[in-house]
Amino acid sequence: MDKMMKWVDAIRTITAPFGDPIGEIENEEIEHVIVAESSERGIFNSEVALEFHELSQVRVFAEMLRSSEEIEGIEIEVAPDFDLTVQYKGGEYECYQLWLGQPNRPSVITKLERTDVIWKLPEQTTNRLIDVLGLNT
Repeated sequence: MDKMMKWVDAIRTITAPFGDPIGEIENEEIEHVIVAESSERGIFNSEVALEFHELSQVRVFAEMLRSSEEIEGIEIEVAPDFDLTVQYKGGEYECYQLWLGQPNRPSVITKLERTDVIWKLPEQTTNRLIDVLGLNT
């Protein structure tokens, strides 16, 4: 058994520079994301349009949250494009509203409970969201 563990450790050491997809799956906090079309700011639509469970798709939404930057002095008068339910491991979830920008342009999100706080998403995040939502055709 000790020989096997040493062998496993040696393989991990050799392959560490190439990433650890199994570890990434275990370490990603988001379990799945539900997307609905939005109709009004502050009002959440619970009708599921899309649902994402795969790591490559969930990772886009995790990146969305990690790359967001709070901005001040902006007022949004139009309805959001999408309502997002982000479910974490352990069953906790958060609801967001997303105003999806055009390709290569920023987007913005708000947390449903805090619509007075707006976060800007970088252009590359907008592009990845467009791809995962299937809107790039």
